[in-house]
Amino acid sequence: MSSLLYAELAATCNALGYFDGNKYYIDTYCQETIKDLIRYLRRDDENHEIRRHLGGAKILQSDLLPILKDHWEKTELFDVTLRLLVNLTNPALLLYREELPAEKTSRNYYLQIINHLQSYKEAFCDNTIWAILSKKLGDLLQIDSLEREEEKGLIIERILILARNVLQVPADPAVEKRADNDASIHDQLLWALHQSGMVDLFLYIASSENEQQYYMHILE
Repeated sequence: MSSLLYAELAATCNALGYFDGNKYYIDTYCQETIKDLIRYLRRDDENHEIRRHLGGAKILQSDLLPILKDHWEKTELFDVTLRLLVNLTNPALLLYREELPAEKTSRNYYLQIINHLQSYKEAFCDNTIWAILSKKLGDLLQIDSLEREEEKGLIIERILILARNVLQVPADPAVEKRADNDASIHDQLLWALHQSGMVDLFLYIASSENEQQYYMHILE
C-alpha cells in the first residue's frame, strides 16, 4: 500500500468519531466518511489491500459496532453503517471468486482476511447489536410486503445477509481451545441471535408466503 493511500485511509477512519469508554461520539461528517470507506472498498485491488487495512485497524470493532449501538435511531446513518458492515463481513472465498488462492502471497492475504472475519464474528457475540437489528427487521416486516418501499426491502435483505455472513465465518482452532463445557464463539453468536428475537424473525420469514423473496437468505 502506498504511503499516500495509507495516510488517506488513516485520516478517513479517524474522521468517524471516538469512543470515550461509555458512548461513541460521531464526527459531524461521520455518515459521509462511512460512504467514503464504501467507495474505497469498491476500488480495492486484487490483493484486497484496503479491506485488509480496515481489518487490521479494527474499525468494525472500535467504530462501526459502537456507532450502530449508540446511533441506530439515525436512519440514514444506520443504513450506510449496515452497508459497510455487510461489505466487510463478505466471505473471503467470495472475494476470491470461490477459488482458494494457490500462490503463497495471495494465500497469506486470504488467511489474513479469514483472521479478520473471525475477530468480527467474536465482536458480533453481543445481544445488544442483534437486539437493535431485530427491532429494525421486525418493524420493517410489519409493513405489508406490497406496500413496502424498495429501500426498506433492501434493508431487510442486508440484515439477513449480515447475519448469514457472520454465521458462515469458520472457527479459529487456536482460539476455540476451550473446555468441553465452554461455549464456542459460534455458540455464543447463536445464543445472542436467540436472545435478541432474531431467530424468531427468521422463522417468521421462512413460514410467510408474503416474504418468499427472502427464503434463499434464510436457507443460507
